[in-house]
Amino acid sequence: MKLEETKLTRKHQTTIPKEIRKHLDVKPGQSVRWHVVKGMVVVDVHKEMDEPVKFLTSQIQLDLDAVALVKKTREEF
Repeated sequence: MKLEETKLTRKHQTTIPKEIRKHLDVKPGQSVRWHVVKGMVVVDVHKEMDEPVKFLTSQIQLDLDAVALVKKTREEF
């Protein structure tokens, strides 16, 4: 994805560029969430899941060291 740039209005508003909106599959009226992580702004879209347990279990890797994974994740944030 190429770099996208927008400007803030006087009311500190901006437009999410079309390519980003398409990538996030965000629609008018839908909320986006803004997070600051390591000095960067991360935007995500809250999406309801039909089967959250099925999704989470599909993310499990075999032979996973949970303690190492938690430690690595904490270091990254």
